[in-house]
Amino acid sequence: MKRETIKEAGKLLLDFTKIIVAVAIIAPLVKSGKMDIAPFIFATISAASGLYLINKGAKDE
Repeated sequence: MKRETIKEAGKLLLDFTKIIVAVAIIAPLVKSGKMDIAPFIFATISAASGLYLINKGAKDE
């Protein structure tokens, strides 16, 4: 049960990353709006954390 929970938490973080990329990074590029560095940093940290949790859950199997 624990390893599945860890993997699902990692998948959730990757889903949040996809939303951040779509809303905060791609949308301003399409509209030629001002870009900020914060969404890039948050998306990178979120993706790295998600991949780490998925890998940790897979190792426990």
